[in-house]
Amino acid sequence: MESKEETLKGNGCFNNNFGHVTAGIFNLNPFFDKRDIVQVKYEMLRAASNKEGSITEIAGAFGFSRKSFYQINKAFDIDGLHALIPKKTGPKKARKLNAEAQGFIESYLSEHKGSGAKEISSALESCMDVKIHPRTVYRFLKKNCIQSKRG
Repeated sequence: MESKEETLKGNGCFNNNFGHVTAGIFNLNPFFDKRDIVQVKYEMLRAASNKEGSITEIAGAFGFSRKSFYQINKAFDIDGLHALIPKKTGPKKARKLNAEAQGFIESYLSEHKGSGAKEISSALESCMDVKIHPRTVYRFLKKNCIQSKRG
């Protein structure tokens, strides 16, 4: 069985800065876990709504900056408890394989029927100075039901 810490890490809710949480509520009862970022954020918002100190003091006690407090509070006001769950970081959509690169692939294939992903990837690099892995090109072709050789 996984430990609570492993579970929190697995679902993206582990508070990497739990050492900065000095709010007393986390010392009162084992139910309150400073490693759980969702619980820390919620308790911070609760403390602020109960006017348990200035925003700067409260944010600091929960390991956040004043600016972060306001961002968390705004997100909570808009989306509720769900907003306290950390979002996946990193790119959200294709950056290199943008509309221009996709258009190039489609026009290249119309002129060079049966070209493979490696050839298309090389053509993208030489013509557009965009380095895209052949596997990315292959996935684009497959997703858009465009016929091509695998390699």
